[in-house]
Formats: sequence, structure tokens, C-alpha cells
Amino acid sequence: MISLGGIPGPPLETRKPYSKLNGSWSAFDLEFPIGERPYFASDELKEKLRVSVRCILVEWAGKERKLTLDNSRIFITGGAGFIGVHTARALAERGLRVFLFDIRDPDPELQWLLYPVKDRVTVLKGNVTDLPVLLQALRKEKITHLIHTAAATDLEILINQPCTAQKIMVEGQMNVLEAARFADLQRIVFTSSIAVYTPKQYEPIDEKHPVHLPNEGPTLGSYSSFKLAAESIGLFYWAYHGVDFIALRLSAVYGLGMRYPMYIKPMVENAVQGKEAVFPTGREMRRDYTYIQDVVSGIVLALEASGPFSGRIFNISSGDPLRSAFEVAKIVKNHVPNARIEIGEGLSDLEARDLRSRGRLSIARAREELGFKPRFSLEDGVREYIQEFRNYSGLARQRD
Repeated sequence: MISLGGIPGPPLETRKPYSKLNGSWSAFDLEFPIGERPYFASDELKEKLRVSVRCILVEWAGKERKLTLDNSRIFITGGAGFIGVHTARALAERGLRVFLFDIRDPDPELQWLLYPVKDRVTVLKGNVTDLPVLLQALRKEKITHLIHTAAATDLEILINQPCTAQKIMVEGQMNVLEAARFADLQRIVFTSSIAVYTPKQYEPIDEKHPVHLPNEGPTLGSYSSFKLAAESIGLFYWAYHGVDFIALRLSAVYGLGMRYPMYIKPMVENAVQGKEAVFPTGREMRRDYTYIQDVVSGIVLALEASGPFSGRIFNISSGDPLRSAFEVAKIVKNHVPNARIEIGEGLSDLEARDLRSRGRLSIARAREELGFKPRFSLEDGVREYIQEFRNYSGLARQRD
């Protein structure tokens, strides 16, 4: 405890940065009008007073501040993508206005998902690398909350064109948080990745697991590096500017509209369409597959949770033991008996590197502090994915 003059303050590790209280103070700077600055006998005493009063004010502000999404206006960067569209639909179904900020339109299956809520979803064209456009959009649309999903996901760009990926994932993160700071947003939720973790040191892997080892490179090339850098930038804006930032480390997200195949996409979609899915290798590749609806639940909970938080980073996954691509194939065949799926033994070099960093994930912090409760086992999620793809592809055939 920090105490001055008999008035205790909360421990420093429990303080919750808070940017403004009636527009008159900052959690990290006590300001006095010119001519009214108090006299301190020493710099040490001045610092003690500053820290103590800061902690008291921040703790009080945190108690008063109750987050709610009522009447909120939600902005999603990378909003035309897989996670962005599913999240937009869930929020719009609650009656909220959602704005999708992206350089492209959603793919056809994602447009289909948005159709029932199209009156509450607006697509805005823009790039996170353009700070003025980003800030103007936040102010014009009176945005209150932001979900940052924009990222580079093309392996060719991530491995061989890292400067391009850096502009999107690092400079883009800077722009998003700088815009959020000046637009005075209530909270920013960033979709990070378990790819930030080093080769497995222990299980279950929690948020304190190492993300750097002196003798290891990043697990998934520049993707891992830039997701980790983006987390660090977010924590800087939280600690020094009071931006209410939360990062969610996601794992192997799957469902209708996914782009990165992870074996499960061609297995499901080819089976429904009566096509074969053949993979020369990959049988042993194991992941904590997380169904998209559980990820959306985690994002929405992170938007509205009021804390207190023991940290600003959370694992969001099923929390179940890892499952292999061979097991995924068996589950698909259980639901589509005529599915033709062949998958050979062995792993690619990238998969072998990736697998060393995978292990059972701890979601205890998300359960306790966000109220996160995953609902879909892999079997349940695959069944839902198959049904959604059948619904979409059946309607698409009717239109053709």
C-alpha cells in the first residue's frame, strides 16, 4: 500500500488507468493552474503525493465507471473479414450500430451473413495505415468502442514482404490507438494471436507464458512478431495515455467465411459440395480449434466487462486438449458420411515449427474476469459450420 498523511492508496499493481474524470485530470499527470502549484520539500515527497492521489482517483473512477453497450456505436477495423463480420452481426442483432472499416467489401458468404442486419451495419472504405481518414471516421460516426481485427494474413507477404505487413500490423496499430486516444473512445479490443508464444515451456499455456526466448525466432514469421509488437503498443497507450485497451489471443478460429484453411475449411466445404479433399501431409498437425461464435462471445464480453482486471491480455479458445487434422477429418465424415477426405502423414516445415508452440491453453483468466464460457466443442462447431455452409451454398445455387 502507498500511504501519505495517513491516507492509504491502492497498491500500484491494482491501479486502473483512466484517461479523464469530468475532463479535468489525467491518471498519469496531476495538473495545477499556473500560480497555484504547491511547494514540495523534495522531489521524493512530490512523487509520493502524485502517485498516492493518482491511485486514489483512479480507483474511485474505476468504481464509478460501469461499461455498457447500450446506445454504443461500434467500429471494426478489418471489418469485412471473417471475425469482423461475425462480430458485427452479433452486435447488430442486439440493436447496435456497427461500422465496418476496410479496404474491400465482405466476401459473398459474409455478405450473406450480414443480410438480416444490413440496416444496422455500414461499410466504410479506408485503411488503418491512413491516420487522418481513420480519425475522421471515428469522429464523424460518433464511435464509442473499437474492435481492431485488421491484419496481414497472406503468408507470402508475411514471410517475404515484412515491410508491407509491418505497415498494416504495427503502423496500423499505432494509428488505431492514436485515433482512439484523440476520439476519446471508451474501449479498444484487439484481436491478437497465440502465435506470440514461444515453443511450449509448460501447460496449460497461460498469458504469462514466455513470448521471447533468446535462442528462438518467432513461431509464424513476421505475423508473430507484429502481433506481439501490437500488444506492446496497446499496453503503452493503456499505461501512459489511459486508453482502455484489451488484447485477446485467439487460437485456430474456424467457421463460415474463414480464409486461412487449416484443413478444416476444405474438409467441410468440399464434403458439403460432394468434392474430395486430399492433403499430402498434415495428419498430425494439432490445434486448439475455436469456433467463431465462441470468439465473438469473447470479443463482446471484452467490450463490456467492467473489471477489475489482473491483466489486459486474455487467451480466448476452447481450452480443450489439442485436436489433430486427422480427428477433424473423422468428425466431418461422421456428419457427412459420403465425404471423401484423405490426409497423409508428416508436416510442412512451417507446421513443424508451429506445432512446437502449441499446447493446451489456459482460459482461466478470461473465465474469471470476462465471464467467458466457450459453448462449442470441436464436434459441435463442425456440425454448425456444416449446417451454415449448407444453408449458404443452397441459397447460392438457387440464385444461380
